[in-house]
Amino acid sequence: MPSPFTGAEFRSLFEAAPDASLIVDRDGVVVAANAEVERLLGWRCDELLGQAVELLVPESLRSGHTHHRAEYVTTAEKRPMGVGRELFARRRDGGEVPVEIGLSPLETEHGRYVLAVVHDITQRRRLRAFGAGVLQGAEEERQRIARELHDDTAQTLAALVLRLQMARRSGDPNTRERLLKELHDEIHRASASVRRILRGLRPPLLDESGLVAALRSHIKSALSETRLEYSLEADEIEHLLPRDAKLALYRIVQEALSNVIRHAGATRVVMRLRTEGDSIQLDIDDDGIGFDPAHPQPSTGRGLGLVGMMERAAILGGTAQVDSEPGQGTRIHVSVPVREDVAD
Repeated sequence: MPSPFTGAEFRSLFEAAPDASLIVDRDGVVVAANAEVERLLGWRCDELLGQAVELLVPESLRSGHTHHRAEYVTTAEKRPMGVGRELFARRRDGGEVPVEIGLSPLETEHGRYVLAVVHDITQRRRLRAFGAGVLQGAEEERQRIARELHDDTAQTLAALVLRLQMARRSGDPNTRERLLKELHDEIHRASASVRRILRGLRPPLLDESGLVAALRSHIKSALSETRLEYSLEADEIEHLLPRDAKLALYRIVQEALSNVIRHAGATRVVMRLRTEGDSIQLDIDDDGIGFDPAHPQPSTGRGLGLVGMMERAAILGGTAQVDSEPGQGTRIHVSVPVREDVAD
């Protein structure tokens, strides 16, 4: 029986679909697939034709899928597949991709078929993890600040109150002088503690001296207790960036250096900040152990940090790209446009 899905007009419409799309017959055999299937899953269309659709289902789920597919062909209604469950499609190389799948019955003169539209939700899952991580990070930051204020600043202020009371009650000039000196020293320490906490929230150098000065200060401080060699090459860019862009680039470098220190096992890190046309380019290269960006081991926190960099760049209308291979070091390339609404 000839397939109703081979005409030029059909192929033109089918290939225009933005998502990977397949058509299977009532026996679950693939009779049509578009080019997006190859982009997403690695299978060429001609490889899939005549194959059971279970080829694209992870092996652990195939037996159950066969039952559900047969049941769907009987009911034949338009609906999403696997409501309430996480779905994965099997790639040609054996890997798995998180997906959403929409099913639609197709009634033709040749019989009933099913259209399956497969949408990659990898980025959505990463953003969801990033959002959860942001909330967790914000709560941890609140706890850290509260702990520091309680254990350091609050106790220092309590000690100041006691010494002040003792100084007021003392009738001995020498004792009063000693207590006043102790008060002076405690106030100095409390002031330094508050400044340290404030620097953690927002580096004052960023507003006082600009992005490059703030980066040099942070890099020197962050790497002071490591053996990492480093360099920062920077063009004159202060007049090209508004405050939010400076802060975003500062946080990207901050996160990248944290990853290098904790995970890379590197001996050297090189940073370049330059202008190129109507954009600012930031490159961070290390000679460490590298990793597979597709599997960044979220348990280490690195995957969340990489998504965070991408999100910060995207907010500015730019991009962040991570290039790495095991044993080959890592390069982070960030490009953000120069904006017209630059504030002095």
